[in-house]
Parts: sequence; C-alpha cells; structure tokens
Amino acid sequence: MTVHLSDFFKWILSTSFMGSVLVVIIITVKWMLRDKLKPRWGYLIWMLLILRLLLPWTPESSFSLFNIFHMNVGNHVGVESEATSTPPMVTPSFETTSSTEEHSSSQQNEMVTSESNTTVEKPILLIQIASWIWLIGTILFIAVMLRTNIHFARKIKRKKISDPNIQYLLESCKEEMKLRRSITLIQSNRVSSPTLFGLFKPRMLLPDNALSTLSEAQLRYVFLHELSHVRRNDILANWLMNILLAFHWFNPFLWYAYNKMRVDQELACDALALSRITPEESKDYALTIIKMLETFTKPVYLAGAASILGNKKELKRRLIMIASPVKKSYKWSLLGIVVILFIGGTALTNANTREKVDAAAVTEQTTATEIEELTNVWANALKTREGKPRYDMMSAKAKEKFEQEQIIRAGEDWNFNIGVSSPWVIDYESKIDGLNVVITYVTKTSEPAYYKTVESVSFVKENGKFVVDDYEILTDGELIHTGTMISRTDYDRMMKIIISVNKGELPVTALKDAKLILQRKDGLNNLSRSVREEYLKENGMTVSATDQQGITEQEYLDMSYIIGEVNAGDLPIAALKDAEPLLQRNPEMITKETWAKYNALKSDYQTNEQGETYGHGPFTGVEPDLIKAEGENGVVGYVKASDLSPSYSSPEEALANQELLNKSEYRSIHLYKSDGKTIIGEFRMYSSK
Repeated sequence: MTVHLSDFFKWILSTSFMGSVLVVIIITVKWMLRDKLKPRWGYLIWMLLILRLLLPWTPESSFSLFNIFHMNVGNHVGVESEATSTPPMVTPSFETTSSTEEHSSSQQNEMVTSESNTTVEKPILLIQIASWIWLIGTILFIAVMLRTNIHFARKIKRKKISDPNIQYLLESCKEEMKLRRSITLIQSNRVSSPTLFGLFKPRMLLPDNALSTLSEAQLRYVFLHELSHVRRNDILANWLMNILLAFHWFNPFLWYAYNKMRVDQELACDALALSRITPEESKDYALTIIKMLETFTKPVYLAGAASILGNKKELKRRLIMIASPVKKSYKWSLLGIVVILFIGGTALTNANTREKVDAAAVTEQTTATEIEELTNVWANALKTREGKPRYDMMSAKAKEKFEQEQIIRAGEDWNFNIGVSSPWVIDYESKIDGLNVVITYVTKTSEPAYYKTVESVSFVKENGKFVVDDYEILTDGELIHTGTMISRTDYDRMMKIIISVNKGELPVTALKDAKLILQRKDGLNNLSRSVREEYLKENGMTVSATDQQGITEQEYLDMSYIIGEVNAGDLPIAALKDAEPLLQRNPEMITKETWAKYNALKSDYQTNEQGETYGHGPFTGVEPDLIKAEGENGVVGYVKASDLSPSYSSPEEALANQELLNKSEYRSIHLYKSDGKTIIGEFRMYSSK
C-alpha cells in the first residue's frame, strides 16, 4: 500500500505544480486583457484549472507549455517506469544465484547492499513519510468539509415561506432565467444574508430581516442573482474545487485561485442578472448590494453555498462592472473563446516525452549558449571601453598577455581602459565554431566613416567554467565603403550648387542634388537664412514663430539633424529623446515603424495621469520625466529631470545660479510622488567644491 500511496502522491505533486503554472498563466492573461474579457469568460477560464487537476490523463503535445520545464509527467496514476520502481543498485531478495557465486561474493554483496541501502532508502523514506502526512491532511480536510456542510444542512429550519407574493416573484424570476428546477424558499436565521444552498435540491435561504427590509424590487434582484448561480451550476463547481483543494491542501497557489474564482463567479452572476433587467435598473441593482452590505453581516462560506454578498473586498470591482456593463459584442465572445482554446491547448496537455533528445546534443547546445553569453560580454567590453569584464573571464595565460599590452599602452600604472575614443564600436557580429569565436566589429568616426575590425577568441574549460585562453586581432580598421560617403569631386560639385542657390543663380529645388551635404550635422548652415527657410518649407519642415513654441531656430536645426541621422540609421532610436519637442509638432518626420520602436523604448517606464514617465533611469538611453531618488531623511520619491538640469534664458542667469549654488553648498529641489504633483520632501544637489 505504501508503494501505491507514494506513486499517487508523486502524481498529486506533479499535477499540483502544473496547476500552479496554469494559475499564473490565467492571472497573467486576465491582467493583460483586463476589462476586455466578459465576466462569464473570465469565470469560465477557471474551469480549465478544475479540468487540469481532475484529469488523470491528458494527451502529449509539442505545443504543451510543460515542454519548457522538461517535465516527464506520467499519464496514469500509480504506474512508474521499471527504473524507478526498482533502484538499480539494490538487488531484489527473491533473485537466486548459484551457491558458489553467493559464497565467493558474499562480502562484496553485503558491502554494496549496505552502501546502496543508505543512499537509496533515504529519499524513498522521505517520500513515504511525506505521502502519509499528505494523506492525513487530506482525510482531515474532507472530514471537516463534509461535517460542516452536513451540520449546516441539519440546522436549517424547514420553515417554508408561504407568502404567495414572494412565491409568485420567485416563479416569475425562474421564468426570466428559463429555469425548471424546483427551488424551495426557506426562512432561516442560520444565515445572515440571502443564500443559495444545496447541490441536488437547491434551497433559497432568507433571514427574517431580509423579508422585512428588502422591497419587492430589491428581492427580485436578489432572486435573479441567486438563480444565476443555479443556472450556471456554480454550487457544483464550488464542490469540485473544494474536493480538489482537499487533495492539494498544501498548495497556496490553488487557494488563491479558488478565492479569485469565487470573485469572478459573483461577477458572472451579476452580469447574467443584469442581462434580465433594463439598463435603467442597473443603478438600483447596485444600490441593493450596498444596502445589503450595510444591513447584513458576512455571508456563509461553504462548499455547498453561494451568496449575493460575496467578497466585500471586491465590492468596488463589482459595482464598476454593474455601473458600466459590457456591451453585447461577438468580438469579445470570440476573444474569450480564443483565450480558452489557447490556454487549454498549452496547459491541458503534457510534455511530449516521445521526443528523445540526445544527451550529447544537449551538452553541445548548453556549451554553445555559454560561449555565446561570454562572447557578448567580451564584445560589449570593447564597446564600453571597460576591460575589467574581459580580464575577469581570462585564463592565467591570457591575463599575462593582457597586462603586457596595457603596460605598453599606458605604462606601469596601467588600467583597464581598452579600445580608442574614435572610431568607436557601434555594432558587432559573432560566429561561433565550437570553442573558437570570430567577432566582427563595426566602428565609426564623427565624419562619419565606418571601419571593420575582426578579432578571434579561443575558449577553454578550467575548473568547470569556460575562460578565454587566447585572443588576436585579425583585421584592424579596414574602411567600409558606404553609399553615404562623399568623394572630393562630388563634394565640390554639391558645394557649387549650394553657392549658386545662395546667389540666386539656381532655384531652391536644385538643392536636391546636394542633399548628402545638407543632411550632415550643421549642413544647413551652408545655406543663407532665406534659402534655408525656403528649403525647409519645401521639405515640409516650416519654421515659424508660431510653430517653434519656444524652440529656437538653432535648436530646430539640431533636432532636425538628429531626426535625419536616426532615419538614416546613423544614430540609435534612443537619440530621439533629444528631438522630442520637434517630433511632438511634426510627427511625420519619422516613420510609423520608428515611432513604434521609440515608444517601445519609452514604455520601459510607467506613465502617470499627467502623461509623464517615471522610474529608475535611464533605460536604453531614454531618460524618464520623473527619476526615482532618495531625498532627505530617507524619503523615496521622484525628482523631475527638468529640475536636475534646468534651462536658463541667458548665460548671465546660468552663471548667477552657479554662484548661488557655490555659496549655499547645495541646491534643493522638490521630491514628488509618482503623480508629479504631490510634494513629499526635498532632494539636495550638492556643489562639487
């Protein structure tokens, strides 16, 4: 019996784990979709969890989510492979050998058996103890659950409500709900609020104060809600989930999921009840719930019961849904079907254990992944010109080589600075061949001009980890010819065009043949003021006093240059942060794709009601409007980026501010909440003296 109990407990553990993963997926999907999912679909998703925990067998699939975890979950209960049922080092007692062999190897067998028993029996004993503890907990849970429900059922007074008006109201509500089941109305003070109880013979329990305080209209809303539980078979779902919790009592994820399921259950019943009343009555329905919360105490929490009050903590969410019910739309129903099919297809299937993976291939893939990660560290070190990460991943031989290079470069007092300031690395590509890697760097100068540098790196494994054993530059600074480079002949020709346009000898439209010069930084400065304004106007970049709104002409030109460089791919998209004032006025200056990428960078931060971004900064080169900081007395809040680097109207104002800072030792700026309005403290910026 112990063996079969352990097997069953292992299946419970694996099923519980898969159920926990499914809970995380459901909560994540519901959070992502938020109010886009109808209440009934939001509740039906939880039925997938019940199925996952109930089914002793599910099909294997290559699309199963559990392929990620490499789980080899058995498809039936109480069956294990031969390898696990009999440990390989333990010889079964019924196995026979010849007397000669037994005599000659008796001492050796005793030694092996003793050692193997110590190794193997330990985990077996632990799993057996755990399985018995689990069984005792499960039995106690089921016993308490059944006793509580049976005791409650016996204590209910069989005093049926005979008032013909209330009976008629209930029957009319049943007709609205299209229900034919017999439901008994019982007056009982064993409940503190209207409650539906019973799986096979549902009874509507009403306390005395409910009959005296609720009007006929309010009683109708209560009946519609409780009948919604009957129509949706919620009592059955609650019983199933409670029985499953008895088997998975140790799993907090499932307890949390049950709580959320009950909340969504009440929302779904509210939605069904609201579909049977007019939109004008929705407010009265909400007021009825509020009145009941004020009048009645907490509801009964039993597996076989359901109450209109539900969870008081979720009241706000229910009232919002009631006040703005979801409009009937097939697209939201289709969304619910798609979500359930997607989650069901990935989470109600087991990992594909039939796909055998060669151990050598796994090792090779792991090695390639590690080498790729180390290669990225190596290459990014040159990009940042910080050699310490390289030094930390070198063998002793490679470190000695690195130190000699740095001594030649900077003398005996060498440091970890590597590379040169120009050309600087803007990108790289690596090709991995076993333990050898070839890295191709693309570098750039300010002209701009582009160059290629090729480096080889060799790895070896020392003390269980990969290290760089040798490295060598194969190609250094080879010029890359691009279409944006201008030959001397073309440069002279385009400058003649610009001069002729400035003199009025050629029309402004002729500047299209000098575009490569004009697109360079400060390239527009080659044009006269009048020609520049006309050229900008011709290209849809009009600069006028009303358009600038505080942007000077030079700032406009600088931002136009940044936008042009980003469009040409010579600057990263993050650089658009410095051109955002112009982009807000002329969004057509960049493509929709570039806008999407830029917004994706900005989305690393959260946004408050003022439209300001806030968080730790900067992410990916884009600074938020509100930067997280710690102010005086340890108060944590946000400072405005504009306060950290204030703009001045004149050089005199900037100098005066600097003198004031030097005299006062520090400058204080406000520390805000994330809303950017509420001041919670101050942040001091100390002078550098």
